[in-house]
Amino acid sequence: MLRINGPAARLCYGVDRREMLRIGALSMPGVSLPMLLAQQGQAADSKTAAKTTRSSSFGQAKNCIVLFLSGGPAHLDTFDPKPDAPAEVRGEFETIDTALPGVRITEHLPRTAKLLNQAALIRSMTHPSPGHAPGGYIMFTGYKYDGTGGQANFMNREDHPHLGAALAKVSPGPGPMVPFVIVPRRLDAGSGRRAGQWGGRLGGKYDPLQTGGNPNDNDFKLDHLPLLANRPLQLYRRRKGLLDQVNNQVKFLQQSAIARSLNQKQEMALDVMASKAVRRAVDLSTADPVNRAKYGRNLFGQSVFLGRRLLEAGTRLVQVSWLRTQGKKGYAWDSHRENFEAMREDLIPPFDVALEALVNDLKATGQFDETLIVVTGEFGRTPRVTLKTAGREHWSSCFSAMLLGGGIRGGQVYGSSDKIGAFPATNPVSPADLTATIYHCLGIDPQTEIHDQFNRPMLLSQGKPIEALI
Repeated sequence: MLRINGPAARLCYGVDRREMLRIGALSMPGVSLPMLLAQQGQAADSKTAAKTTRSSSFGQAKNCIVLFLSGGPAHLDTFDPKPDAPAEVRGEFETIDTALPGVRITEHLPRTAKLLNQAALIRSMTHPSPGHAPGGYIMFTGYKYDGTGGQANFMNREDHPHLGAALAKVSPGPGPMVPFVIVPRRLDAGSGRRAGQWGGRLGGKYDPLQTGGNPNDNDFKLDHLPLLANRPLQLYRRRKGLLDQVNNQVKFLQQSAIARSLNQKQEMALDVMASKAVRRAVDLSTADPVNRAKYGRNLFGQSVFLGRRLLEAGTRLVQVSWLRTQGKKGYAWDSHRENFEAMREDLIPPFDVALEALVNDLKATGQFDETLIVVTGEFGRTPRVTLKTAGREHWSSCFSAMLLGGGIRGGQVYGSSDKIGAFPATNPVSPADLTATIYHCLGIDPQTEIHDQFNRPMLLSQGKPIEALI
């Protein structure tokens, strides 16, 4: 632990290397907070390879929250039902009208149905990667996984960066909170961590902060910041005072590599921890119980609630990951067995409640038009039900996604699937096009060229923004 003797503490030539390193650390597990914050105020090493047509929606979103429904939601049982199809395709659910005339979705999404006049529903997402890990990779990054075998189950520094990491590099925003956060944590794959959920080839500086824990706990506090949210401000001031003393030391310290690292980045780290907005965001124990209840008292609902507060604190992109630990079945949206029971009881209702609360919250505070909401999973499910297991299998050839808020032209369905939801019938959308649309709404040319930690060039996206949506 760093030794702090109070405001009157003095340093002299006797400060050793170990103590200096302790002062500079201010770290969280696996990633340095000053390292993350170095992105802010730093000019990106980027140049524009090609210019896209910029509509009035360019840059309308100040931030973005991705609700990632891991496992792959069955599109026929949620956003793209086929009520006239045979029973083995249609499934067990009825459909209901929505706020968008002529558009029907599953009966188990009544709250979301009322929001469709504000949303852009895509029914023609498609990609060639039906496995969880490579499917997640292409949705996280916009790039097809280019590794071999099952290695997509393990993160690698050759990965393309998650779009949140790329955003953190190119346009991290003013803060004070770090620009890219995953709530509550990355998605697992056995003993590994699925590829594409971090900075990848951009380096550790752009890895996300993971909140960890269970936001549904009554006393939840973000435990990966070095100072907990309820510590007194005097403690932060003492830390900063200590840094000021170090920075004002003799020429020997000023010229040393360690001392040179104790600069604005460390002060920014302290600013994060001392920020009232950050302290409020990460301490759910002080939140209004009524507001928390609106999101649903479950792991996903409270993760969305925490994600919303992180956006308020200055995070540019939050990914809320639906973990497999939620629900009786324990396999998230990966409904190979008992699909209809799981969807009806464990999956659709918590999502429906949380999305409505998020949209209503943002509209009440006037932030809906500057916050982009993205709803997706890694793929969809097979058009035909596996009768033996009452489940649906992986299917990436056609599935649904939804966008709301900042920069999106709501009140429309874009693209369509064929009669059984197997393949796009009109306007197919690739993950590259989806990420390009997200970048566009956040004010970034998706054709921007950036350089990785080895100075190798790459484009943010190989897709194009979907003009009809923006």
